[in-house]
Amino acid sequence: MKLDEIRIGSVIDIYIRRNNSAYKTVSKVEYTDEKFIGVTPIASKHGLFRFHKEDDVDIVYREGDKYWKWEHVKTGIARRKDGSRLHIFSAPVKAVQFNRRTQFRFEIGTEIKMKYEIMKKDDNEGKGNEKTPSVDLDNILLMLDEHYEEVECRGYLKDLSEGGASVETDVKLDKGVFVSFSIDSELGTVSLRGVIIRVKEDKHGYFDYTYGVSFVETSKNYMQYFYLQQRKQLYEQNNDND
Repeated sequence: MKLDEIRIGSVIDIYIRRNNSAYKTVSKVEYTDEKFIGVTPIASKHGLFRFHKEDDVDIVYREGDKYWKWEHVKTGIARRKDGSRLHIFSAPVKAVQFNRRTQFRFEIGTEIKMKYEIMKKDDNEGKGNEKTPSVDLDNILLMLDEHYEEVECRGYLKDLSEGGASVETDVKLDKGVFVSFSIDSELGTVSLRGVIIRVKEDKHGYFDYTYGVSFVETSKNYMQYFYLQQRKQLYEQNNDND
């Protein structure tokens, strides 16, 4: 897959590693050629998002069940003839192809203290959490929006994958709501923050609601923790088969 083969109007995932955390956002493809891909500017009410020189950035493109990842891309901002701007990416290495449906997922099965964001009652009371990763990346990288507050609830972490989790709770939440929780491990505390992308109600289960969460921010040790758990589970499976 070459950059100029990416379809105009499609969506790409953008993964950003900065300091001790990792982040994810999405944007729509507006321009491609052999060297660059241009996407709708990532912006919020604070203005256009600026990549830092030290950021390590990957982009992922999907076509059907297949995914292509360009790692360690270079970032920038370009201005069109009409004055509009694009975030642009150039790839120094070839794309790596993979099938996300075969990505490793492992069971956790532990209770957690989960936090979710709600709009403060004295600010536009009655509105839900309408923030999405694509328009509020600045807030993700800096701080919570001043109009939102975090509420803690009891939850259950069913499983984890490289990019998300399945969690349960008795609190009814909508798609687009941000949730966060942490895991104690031999590598220290693993912190995770994501946005709800799937909702399933099950009044007959231990908890009333199951949520599919796509991570937008993880502590730097998450991937080390994830691969450690992967090796442990594969080792146990191999021993069971002996």
